[in-house]
Amino acid sequence: MSIAKDRTLLGVSVGHAAHDVWFGVAPVLLASLSVTMGLANSEIGFILLLYQLFSSLTQPLFGRLSERWGGRLFGVGAIIWTTIMFSGVILAPSKTLLAAFVALAGLGSGAWHPQGAVNATVSGGRRWGATAAAVFFLGGTLGTTFGSAASGVLLSTFGRTSLLAISAVTVTVALVVVRPWIPMRLATAKKGDQPAAMTNGASGGAFWVLVAFLLIATAFRSLTYHSLNSYVPKYQQDMGASPASYGVLMSLFLFATAIGGVMGSYVADRVGIRSVLASTMVVGGGLLYLFLHGEGLLSDAAFVLSGLIIGPSHTLFVVAAQRQFPQRMAMISGLILGFTFVSGGGGAWILGLAADRVGLGTALGVLPWLMLVAAACSLVAVPRTQMERG
Repeated sequence: MSIAKDRTLLGVSVGHAAHDVWFGVAPVLLASLSVTMGLANSEIGFILLLYQLFSSLTQPLFGRLSERWGGRLFGVGAIIWTTIMFSGVILAPSKTLLAAFVALAGLGSGAWHPQGAVNATVSGGRRWGATAAAVFFLGGTLGTTFGSAASGVLLSTFGRTSLLAISAVTVTVALVVVRPWIPMRLATAKKGDQPAAMTNGASGGAFWVLVAFLLIATAFRSLTYHSLNSYVPKYQQDMGASPASYGVLMSLFLFATAIGGVMGSYVADRVGIRSVLASTMVVGGGLLYLFLHGEGLLSDAAFVLSGLIIGPSHTLFVVAAQRQFPQRMAMISGLILGFTFVSGGGGAWILGLAADRVGLGTALGVLPWLMLVAAACSLVAVPRTQMERG
């Protein structure tokens, strides 16, 4: 990659970390407030769903706007907006204000992700598009990891208002680091830079059937990931763990997810997306089963390792969608990311409703099987590449 592309990839990756730090703070903070504010499992899931809805419904719009007006405006503005909203969450005195600030923070997510995903993928070019996209998502996951770990320690040691220190850090990063590194205009792929659209030889109605399977696979994978991120802190708290303890466990899971995303995407650039997608989701489902039915260190290790294995699938679903519609990459990135967030948030909320009736452990027990369904759908939706055909 050229120096300019390296700079762009670094800018959107650092920015992703600064933005998504709040995605790590939110579940830990809500789990902590479940005692003082009396939040039920379904209420935690619903509040996080509001964030996902506002993010999801606006991402295609922000993707189209970034194609017209450039990425820097939406990149820097999104980080500052999300930080302001979550600062309101930290200070909110009631459930209603808490939910309102979290929901409005979703607009920042809607503005951030489409421009970042496209800038990253285009930076990688034809050969390393998935790997570059994975580096971008690595930045977000590392930010989420930091937010999860730091918020657990700050809450346990200094209390709720100490989280405002994170606000100061994210705004500083946005203005001092991210602003000069994100290009004013959105990066675009040169002719021949992107692989041919992956249609599996299908056209017309058959093509949209493949797209439907892609969305179904994305939805089940997203439901699983968002449910883990939303409820494992509460699940651990119900088992007697402290905020610092489950904050560290979540940070290890998220860090493993980030590393696995890059490793798996690098392999996918070499051997093809389809085989990596299916195999990682099958193995990841098995590790989640071990986490939920094991005990002690074995259970914790399986949970962290599941993050390493599940990690690539998010990036690979986005890249697969981009290659279906190479002329509208920002808009389709916003659409697939928005669908990912809303299906994950909505599914997590439904799982929370079920958890209030049957218990959180029982409700989480469905997740390994959903990963197997997602793997099967991905085999239908994503075509074999020349590398996979051998």
